[in-house]
Amino acid sequence: MTERRRQGLASCLFLVLHCVTSGAAFAQVGQAPFAPPTSPHAVYSFDVGWKFIRQDLPGAEAPGFDDSGWTVVSTPHTYNDIDTFNRIISHSGGQQGAYMGVAWYRKHFSLPADLRGRKLFLEFEGMRQAGQIFLNGKMIGLSENGVTAYGADMTAGAKFGNSENVLAVLVDNSGRYAERATGTAFQWESKDFNPNYGGINRHVWFHAMDPIHQTLPLYDGLKTSGVYVYPSNIAVADGGCDVNIESQVANESKVRASVTLSAVVVDWQGHVSARCDGSTIDLAGGSRKTMKASGHLVAARLWSPDEPSLYDVYTILTVGGNVIDVAKTTTGFRKTEFRGGAGTGGVFINGKFTYLTGYSQRSSNEWAGLGQAYPDWMHDLTARLIRDSRANYLRWMHIAPQRVDVCACDRAGIVEVCPAGDKEKDVEGRQWEQRIEVMRDSMIYFRNNPSILFWEAGNNGVGAEHMKQMVELKKEWDPNGGRVIGCRTLNDPAATPVAEYFGVMIGQDRRTDLLKGPSDMFRAYSAERRDRAPIIETEDFRDEAARRFWDDFSPPDYGFKPGPNDTYHWNSETFCLAAAARYTAYWQNRIADPDPRRSRWSGYASIYFSDSNADGRQDSSEVARVSGKVDAVRLPKEAYYAYRVMQSPRPDLHIIGHWTYPAGTKKTIYVFANHCQAVELNINGRSLGRADQPADGYVFTFHDVRWEPGTIKATGYDAHGAIVCTDALTTAGLAKSVKLTATTGAGGLRANGQDVALFDVEVCDADGHRCPTDQARIDFTIDGPGIWRGGYNSGMVGSTNNLFLDTECGINRVAIRSTLTSGVITLTAARQGLAPATVQVRSAPVKLTGGLLPITSSR
Repeated sequence: MTERRRQGLASCLFLVLHCVTSGAAFAQVGQAPFAPPTSPHAVYSFDVGWKFIRQDLPGAEAPGFDDSGWTVVSTPHTYNDIDTFNRIISHSGGQQGAYMGVAWYRKHFSLPADLRGRKLFLEFEGMRQAGQIFLNGKMIGLSENGVTAYGADMTAGAKFGNSENVLAVLVDNSGRYAERATGTAFQWESKDFNPNYGGINRHVWFHAMDPIHQTLPLYDGLKTSGVYVYPSNIAVADGGCDVNIESQVANESKVRASVTLSAVVVDWQGHVSARCDGSTIDLAGGSRKTMKASGHLVAARLWSPDEPSLYDVYTILTVGGNVIDVAKTTTGFRKTEFRGGAGTGGVFINGKFTYLTGYSQRSSNEWAGLGQAYPDWMHDLTARLIRDSRANYLRWMHIAPQRVDVCACDRAGIVEVCPAGDKEKDVEGRQWEQRIEVMRDSMIYFRNNPSILFWEAGNNGVGAEHMKQMVELKKEWDPNGGRVIGCRTLNDPAATPVAEYFGVMIGQDRRTDLLKGPSDMFRAYSAERRDRAPIIETEDFRDEAARRFWDDFSPPDYGFKPGPNDTYHWNSETFCLAAAARYTAYWQNRIADPDPRRSRWSGYASIYFSDSNADGRQDSSEVARVSGKVDAVRLPKEAYYAYRVMQSPRPDLHIIGHWTYPAGTKKTIYVFANHCQAVELNINGRSLGRADQPADGYVFTFHDVRWEPGTIKATGYDAHGAIVCTDALTTAGLAKSVKLTATTGAGGLRANGQDVALFDVEVCDADGHRCPTDQARIDFTIDGPGIWRGGYNSGMVGSTNNLFLDTECGINRVAIRSTLTSGVITLTAARQGLAPATVQVRSAPVKLTGGLLPITSSR
């Protein structure tokens, strides 16, 4: 390998929208893909073409209000995309943005006449914080909690045919919002733990349905629970299982009807894997009942991190032999067990012990320059980066994650912890009720997603009585989902027999080692709990380091120079070494060890995966919390590769750093390696000897290595002396040119107003090698139908959204958002003295019908 990967790209940006292997037994040759029957249930994207203004204008809900001068945007949208990541972070919280307050959205649309007589619902996947929803001047909904999806019934006020409708939403993210009915603030509405990206920052969907229909999983707003699919009687050896379906059916007509439910299970190739017979019931007008269906799936591909197999379950309602509703639920089937006990405990998926290893992440999952509003394929990109680091576990923090991220984890094979909403303590009264409601709504919305294995009742402990309430909530709404509910840092001893798993924060500690009795507790760990249920680390290694500092020998910075308020003093190299020490401590005390003195942890999460606009501890130096393994535009740090090696189930190694130093440099070279008995280092074909496997981890150390131009190579050997992995770095020459590489979603850039094209800008030598110590300004020019969103420099105030940016370690990344106009976008990157680079991306038009975009496939 050459000076390839550094902060590595190409291999990580593989044009996402990963196609998972899923399905059942091989379909018969020639079997046609399943075509679901036509039904009155139509789904449209409501994302494209909103009018927006970032101020409060009285009367803006009125249909005739003049919005001709407003900006045109598409959802997901936030009005804090470019006014964050541009001031030095503080420990008290992330940067809120230049504007925090009220904003208006208005969408003009028309409805086909043939939708008259159907039930019409809006599904807001989320907004921050609260939104009043008006249809043609009348208020039809109020979303307040800032976390869950919200449903609004727009049947009564809708107009059809040539008549125009106007949907208006008044959003408030001021940080001072209180629940209207009670005057109670939401505990999690807090900038330090829940970065505040105001706006309709997730998707919006429009559903048109027959009056007799399967409800949507939108308890907040509609008080409906949708479809629940779960397996039973799973035979892991041959993949056989029963598929069970519970669907809430509503008859919103005025007459009684005889309704029949059935279902079809379809594999990833579109072939029928099972058919499920259901019941027939008489359903009175104005009533709802839960209907059931079941069937047997033969030779199923069960979902697991190693094989994240998914199925589409089509639930079909008929009345008098006529299909009146078809709902599609994408899910996966797996058998889970959650055990306690030294050497026997842990998380078991399909009968296999699965050591969870990965990261914790803010649920905002934001990007510098884009905030929380960006296209689905970039969420898949993040999930794929996580999985490619050999991680299989992600713990979302404080509030429930976004639907798009949950689905991305389903596809990538990443086990998730899903919280409800909290800050850092238990609460009472109405604030506890709010948390219960958010947990309930999240369970209903996500209970078909196989990657969620854990519901989290609280971030920093709840009392035993509150824990009991959460357990009962799970029994009511997700009794068969193969999941458990628990809490991080559950300090109340009375909650020990109640919780179904236990979370800790920085649990591996000398004081944990000194515990004596089985009930003695430190940071929510005790041997008694270890013997009852899995204990998972939820946010270890809180240290921080920016991507741009290689080590103490690399120009132009020659290491990180901490300011007076900086807590951590790491560069990329020492950050990796510190991470290895923590990861090793947990690995050496994992639950699989039969020695009860060392048998503890069923999972390990390092905080965070990507740098975040949240509370940070580099108060003198950084505009972000730089605990991430990738930065805030997802460029990998050296720590990303260190974790990839440590988490790898097979031989892997990585040389930390680069190989382009000033003459006379002599330094220690660190090679991270796993499943290697020895590592050999050579320079330009000359061996510097071998280092044997270290007793305390993954770091193979080579002291006093003198730099010389050329190639440095590390070779890993197994116990038999066979080569099992290699890595190499090559010296880069003087900077000669700028290089641009464009990345879009798998279908290319869409002119829908919310899609994004990413551009990696590198400085290269005459042979095309990236110059790893380059750190200077690049200027950009853009032409065509795109909105510049730029990128950021993590140590620079005011770097976002500028038409210039410094490289860091020879590379940076910028973003351009599409508009509603299709065409060619041209980007040029230049620096005086270097050959410039130009790249073009064409955005493809999207076809709207009356302001709506019909959806022909699963969301």
